[in-house]
Amino acid sequence: MRIKAVKCLICGDIIYSRVRWDFRYCGCKSVGIDGGFDYCKISAKDPSKVKSVDIEVNATKEELYRDWHSGENKYGLIKKIK
Repeated sequence: MRIKAVKCLICGDIIYSRVRWDFRYCGCKSVGIDGGFDYCKISAKDPSKVKSVDIEVNATKEELYRDWHSGENKYGLIKKIK
């Protein structure tokens, strides 16, 4: 499934929110994202250092919710692009 994500142009991490209450920071804590599929709220120290991207995640909405709710974090961790 394609989902909205953001890339931190400082540390190179791509982050996304799995559900409404899943707030995530990139590794350097310059960029955060929240809202899951309900809305997309992006927080950034410097908005010019953020790029919106779409990524492919091999999971359904239900799997992403269960992953967040159970704390398993199979899908919710930061994806670093070198």
